[in-house]
Amino acid sequence: MTDARHRAGDAPQATREIIRRAGHEIRNALSGAAVNTEVVRSRLARDAPPKDVATFAERAAAQMGEASSLTDGLLALVGAMVAPNADPSVARPTHGGESRIELMIYGDAAAAIVSDIERLASRIGVGVEQHGQSVILTILPEGKSHSKD
Repeated sequence: MTDARHRAGDAPQATREIIRRAGHEIRNALSGAAVNTEVVRSRLARDAPPKDVATFAERAAAQMGEASSLTDGLLALVGAMVAPNADPSVARPTHGGESRIELMIYGDAAAAIVSDIERLASRIGVGVEQHGQSVILTILPEGKSHSKD
């Protein structure tokens, strides 16, 4: 296989890895929220002191916020990759091979999209570089990521 064809096949692998890590972190946040919500429910059923219950409710709310932020980032990433006006070279691999992809993000919402992607990337072990409309995502080694599955 030629070098260019090999690199072209790497983008889907990098994309799958980013989505896998994002899914893992979203599930973590939702599981934590579910556990804390169950603690609140059970302690309210046995008349626990309000301060005790409030701590778990606050944790559940924070974890739901984290899940929402991660989901926003994942949706921004996928949206940038499948946008109707996207260049066919979107999600093409860079010289870094299967651990890097490059996206072209432009338009009025570009800053918000990149911001959402950056928040997600910081939680899943993915580096982000932006050069104008070009956004390069680099998948860091597993030890540098929060994701362990």
